[in-house]
Amino acid sequence: MSIQLDPVLACNLRCKMCYFTDADFVKKNMKGIMKEENLEVLGKTIFKNAMKLQIGCGAEPTLFKHNTKLIEIAKSYKVPYISMVTNGNLLDRKNVAEFAEAGLDEFILSMHGVTKETYEDLMDKGVYEKFHDVLQSITEQKKTNPNLRLRINYTFNEDNFYQLKDFFEVYGKYKIDIIQLRPIDKIGETTYNNFSLKKIENDYFEISNFLKEEAHKRGITLLYPQSVYRNESESLKVKTQNDSSYLLPYTYCYVSPDFFWKDDFDWKTETFASWKKRNKWDSRIFKNAFISKKSLEQTNRNMLNYSVDIN
Repeated sequence: MSIQLDPVLACNLRCKMCYFTDADFVKKNMKGIMKEENLEVLGKTIFKNAMKLQIGCGAEPTLFKHNTKLIEIAKSYKVPYISMVTNGNLLDRKNVAEFAEAGLDEFILSMHGVTKETYEDLMDKGVYEKFHDVLQSITEQKKTNPNLRLRINYTFNEDNFYQLKDFFEVYGKYKIDIIQLRPIDKIGETTYNNFSLKKIENDYFEISNFLKEEAHKRGITLLYPQSVYRNESESLKVKTQNDSSYLLPYTYCYVSPDFFWKDDFDWKTETFASWKKRNKWDSRIFKNAFISKKSLEQTNRNMLNYSVDIN
């Protein structure tokens, strides 16, 4: 089980490819903070079943004041891997050290531009120099905590894709472990509205291969789509042959201040074990081995569209 947890539904930036630029959507949907006293209850309910906890999914987790305690609780329940997805602009050297010492395994930093101009344009209210400061702080922290990982999530579109040719010239000095290239997807009514990748289709292979070679030289793991071809009249999803996505509905658990994975799961009064027994969860998973691929595709969200080169 992979738990994706948004402890607070808010963000300090207004990235132009994100639904936080839709004021009406944010007003109606993005509000709420998880209470500190509920963290231990949440841990008792599901952390012992988790292989991974990701703090931050659809909002900015560094706005939450109790992340250190959250990480410590997850570690007390022996969650093997804990990561945090953040734009990094609210982190400082002290936060980085505290989270790492509490047991955080990975910082995942989101970025949408290699140059200052593009970064600050697409990540509205973001500060380019601050982002570099955070990368440096994590790089230095890795000397004390060598198992701490630094991952970059780069969401690309037709306007920022070609900057990736200069990625290592600008960011090569930082101790990056993983780079994930994420093609733009429509996730709401956003300020940036060019969702086509047609202009970069032919050049994608050349640049992704360049990144693959450079990542290999540096011992960096690269996650990337094998291609960006997609039928844009039907879907903005990049086509994939990754059948692992069929497992997604049974392994991926999203939690926020106002939502918990399954509507009938009262996480404050019952455990995952009691819930799955009541819903015959194990039997449902077993039966999937005998049903058609077409039936499975009804719940396939096509999210696992990456190739992985591990170095």
